[in-house]
Amino acid sequence: MLGHQKQTCHKIVINGFTLIELLVVVAIIAVLAAILFPVFARARENARRASCMSNMKQIGLGIMMYAQDYDEKYPIQINSSNKRYSNPTTTIEANNWILNIYPYVKSWQLFRCPSAKPYESPDSAHDYMVPGGNNDTNYLASGVIIRTDGLSMAAIPNASEVVVVHETDTAYSVAQLKPDHYGVSASAPDGYYEYWNYATYNKNHFDGGNQVFCDGHVKWRKQTSICSADYGLLRGGSNLCGVQGGGGLLPTGSYVAQF
Repeated sequence: MLGHQKQTCHKIVINGFTLIELLVVVAIIAVLAAILFPVFARARENARRASCMSNMKQIGLGIMMYAQDYDEKYPIQINSSNKRYSNPTTTIEANNWILNIYPYVKSWQLFRCPSAKPYESPDSAHDYMVPGGNNDTNYLASGVIIRTDGLSMAAIPNASEVVVVHETDTAYSVAQLKPDHYGVSASAPDGYYEYWNYATYNKNHFDGGNQVFCDGHVKWRKQTSICSADYGLLRGGSNLCGVQGGGGLLPTGSYVAQF
């Protein structure tokens, strides 16, 4: 008699994640992302700020070398806003601060901060300001220092405290002077100047910007801590500190140069 073979059936159970467990995992990932993304963004901006500071340090050195070759005088510029600064078509356009120091830095890319956005023209009348090619900069030179007459370095007793180049948040195709002189830019130092710390200036990196001083050194400064005297300017004999513009901010004009 044949024996009976006992057969046993094993039920296979596959354990998976429940809906609640999946939701918990998704929530944890979302929390980590919310924590880490700002950290990554800040790290990226810190790198851009360092790159911008390196650019401006070389610009400061270029200005110092120019002054050594030109009787201890700072670079000159005739117009407050020179078009096509890298490839000028007129003598006036050729007299701009960027082109004057270019032989000492030998790089057009130095004049653009990686955090700056390109200018977007609102109409055809402003198309010439759209950056392109080597005409692409967001750095502004002070019209108090960069003038038509070539200001002597000896005229500034506190060179380590006076700004010669700073930055705005937008890149243009023109070499600009800000602060600039009313009507006739880069004029005699006894005229009225404007726009030294406008709302869009000195705010590229977090809540501040990099600045080149008249002795060539570079420093990051908080926008709200900047004062008119940092540019050699007083208004009604007073040193005003803060941001310029409308809506209760500091006035934009009638500042007098002190040298």
